[in-house]
Order: sequence, then C-alpha cells, then structure tokens
Amino acid sequence: MARSVPVLVLVLALVLAGCNGFVSDDDTPTEAVTPVAVPTDEPTPTPTPQLAPGLDETGVTDPVELGEAHAAVLDNRSFTVHSETTVRFANGSTYRHDERIGRFAANRSRYHVSSNGSGSVPVRNASWYSVEAWSDGSQVLTAQRIDGNTSYDTQRGLDGSPASVREGYNGFFRFEPGTGQAVYTVFGATETRFVGETRRNGDRFYQVTATDVTNPNAFADGGVEELRYPSLRALIAPTGLVREYRLDYTATLDGPGAPNETGRTVHVDRWVSYTDIGTTTVERPSWYDEAVANASTATG
Repeated sequence: MARSVPVLVLVLALVLAGCNGFVSDDDTPTEAVTPVAVPTDEPTPTPTPQLAPGLDETGVTDPVELGEAHAAVLDNRSFTVHSETTVRFANGSTYRHDERIGRFAANRSRYHVSSNGSGSVPVRNASWYSVEAWSDGSQVLTAQRIDGNTSYDTQRGLDGSPASVREGYNGFFRFEPGTGQAVYTVFGATETRFVGETRRNGDRFYQVTATDVTNPNAFADGGVEELRYPSLRALIAPTGLVREYRLDYTATLDGPGAPNETGRTVHVDRWVSYTDIGTTTVERPSWYDEAVANASTATG
C-alpha cells in the first residue's frame, strides 16, 4: 500500500501539468515531487555448472563426493587397476621401481594381483622381487620370487580359515582398490584447477591439475620424507571415475626405509590408472598347479 502513494502523486502531477504545478490557497508555489524508484531484487548469481560429482569448472570442489562417485562406478563391476612408482636420484639413476597390477571380479571374491619391484627393494635386501596373489573365492594362493628363489603359500586367516579378500591382497596397494579412499586422499590434500576436456578412445574426460598441495604428507610413502614441489595431473570422467592420475614430487630418503641412502634427495613419480571396467577377466595363473603341489600354509 505504501508504494502506491508516489505513483498517485506522479499521475496527479501529469494531469495538472498545464496548471503550472500545485498551488496552495496562499498562492505559494510548491516544489514538484520526484517519484521514488521502486526497489528491485538483486539478480541471483548463476551457479557454476557441475562437470562431474565434486568437480566444476573451478576444479575439484568436494573430494568426498568425487571419491564416492569413483567407488560407485566400480561397485559390482570388474576392473583393472595399474600403478607404477619410480624413485630416482638427482643424477637420473633409478633408486627403486615398483609396478602393481590388480584384476578384480565384480564381486571382489575372485582376483589376481601382482607386485614387481627392482632396485633397492625392502625385502630381505633383494635386488628384485615378484609377488602374486590369486583367489577363486574359496582359496588364496600366493607366489613369491625373490632374486630367483620361488615359494608358494596358501593364505589363511588367524583362525585357520581361508584368508578374506582384504587379507589376500592387502599390502599390494597403498589403498584398497575399488573404494574412494585414494581419491579422498589425493584430492583432499590438493587445490586443483580445471584445465579442459579431452577424449580417450572416444570417451570424454576432464583434465585437472594441482595448483597447490595443502598436505604433502598425505603422499608420503615408505622410505621418503620432507615432500617438496609436488604436482598432480588427473583425468576424471563425467561419472566421477578418476581414470588416471600422475603425482610427482621431490623428497628426502629417510633412515628406516633407506638405511644406506639416508638424506639423499630423490624424485618420485607415481602413476595410477583404472581400466577395463566391466570387462576385466580373472584367469587362473600359470603357476597354479605348481602352487597347489608345493604350497605351504601361511597364517595371518
């Protein structure tokens, strides 16, 4: 009701415009009334469109949401995860190289994982090693090769029953594959920037890089400390799947993990990818028969 008064005044002013404005009884002219502008609401800012769960054109905004979406894509589907980590000295020579491949069935009860390392290997002072674990859902067999010596085990839990899936491949990967834990850690410890869009084999992915690392210790691995100058590059699908990421940083070798090289500066390059989602098959390994015939029982 209050807003109608200026409008009425304006109308009357226009009607009486030919009478030189309002005139009082004493013929004293009055000042013309200027209409008051009606206030309007401020426009609502346009929200930044979401490219993937937890990702928009500014970068990763919610690592938890992204991690949950990543895990949801892999849930009840087979997949292959492949990681490689190389540690080099400042002169370019390799201190340690490690490659890990895991193939998982949709229900995770069947899997075949392997870990191969060379250089300075923290296993019995060996120069190289290869460890594999295979499960058909009811038994877990492992093959371990260290400097040419091979041994086989049947993995069992502390109660003597076949080892669980987690016990079977725990330790092969820094984080349990198929969960969002790795994604939480990587993107929760960085501030990222959206770079652009790319395609791999016809599939669309978003490129993301790290503009700042807020928690370098989240990337610490055995044998290194004092992480410096870390960088991150990642490919993220519209579904939230983190297709791959590469992490590079400079660090210092510490005593417990590198007793012979303590204090030396190294460069660490870690690459992780998830592929063959829904199409991965878990085959019986070539060493299965030999393992069954020669395996001892490893407990817990």
